[in-house]
Amino acid sequence: MEKSYKEKAVQLAKLMNTKSKFSVPVVKVILECFEIAMTETDLDRLLLVGESEYTKEGLQKLWQLDDKEFQEYFLYIMERGVLWPRHGDNVYELAPIFPGWIEIFASGPSNEIRKALIKKFSKFEDILKQLNIPPVRAYMNHVNTNHMEHETGRMSTVVSGNIKKVEINKKLTSKQAVYLSGELYPMLLKHQNHISVMNCFCRMMSLLNGQSCSYNMPIESCIAVGRMSDMLVENGVSKKLSYEEAVILMNHLEKQGCIHTVYHYGISADEDELMICNCCVDCCFLYKGYREGALSQLLIKCYYKPKVLDISQCVGCNQCGRYCPTEATWYDKQSKTLQFAASKCIGCGQCIVQCPKPVRQMVQDERNIFVKTKRKKDC
Repeated sequence: MEKSYKEKAVQLAKLMNTKSKFSVPVVKVILECFEIAMTETDLDRLLLVGESEYTKEGLQKLWQLDDKEFQEYFLYIMERGVLWPRHGDNVYELAPIFPGWIEIFASGPSNEIRKALIKKFSKFEDILKQLNIPPVRAYMNHVNTNHMEHETGRMSTVVSGNIKKVEINKKLTSKQAVYLSGELYPMLLKHQNHISVMNCFCRMMSLLNGQSCSYNMPIESCIAVGRMSDMLVENGVSKKLSYEEAVILMNHLEKQGCIHTVYHYGISADEDELMICNCCVDCCFLYKGYREGALSQLLIKCYYKPKVLDISQCVGCNQCGRYCPTEATWYDKQSKTLQFAASKCIGCGQCIVQCPKPVRQMVQDERNIFVKTKRKKDC
């Protein structure tokens, strides 16, 4: 990597980190991701954008390109996912790094550049595992625990209306039902004309690294919504879905064991949703990484929790333990009891979807959860 490129990539990475509550360390592997996807000219033009927002007309003026040059370049740079319409249609600013432009660009139709980017980023996951040493783990657990006492999560989980016996404990206003209830189908209905599907970045990373998905999830499973969906469809990264098609896909994925994790602009659960990631514990960067001992990135806004209805119905199959992304529940064969660690529950509902008996139901419980990094010997 040339010195001038590296200096500009570091500067751009720092600017992108201002767009997210999740600050990615600007380490060598991240800079190498920039090098795979962007030229030095790209860096120069994105650095001109800085922390500001621009319309398409504003970008053309900023980059001093004629109409033909701009149209070609705008399509190219938007395909790379480095500019997002965070605060409205046709108003663009720099995207975060990850979750951000790396995930968006890499999840488009497979090609050699995308494959190289995914394989390179997988080494960042290795770094998060290497950093799981006692002083770093203790510090990050302390910092993130304090963070969640004062702020909302970086992403959120939602449940579908198909989860058995969903119970609403209080009346919701129409606004809450759309924005705050944590339910999947009202969220899809809100965006019914702006839904699309794209490749799952995490599953592609697993497959490229020679790993298989024991939950048999399809590659196309991540759902984009709203203006992000429109942008990705326009730039050939995702394929448009109807509301009905999205519901069918979500039902299938949920039965297979996926967790509906919602990403928001600014990587903050307080902002508009942009993506519904449907991944499993075999492939997901968040959940697989947690289970394998990477520094935890599980800072989540939750809306529901499981409540035991009839413990005598439990047959000890441990399906709940197999599918729970954070190992918050399991069947203890020695004591022959159903276990539940509330502090690790992210309210995804998989313990109920997969259970063959009516042992539990989901009840509303809005809260912020940080799931602490595991010790390596516990992984």
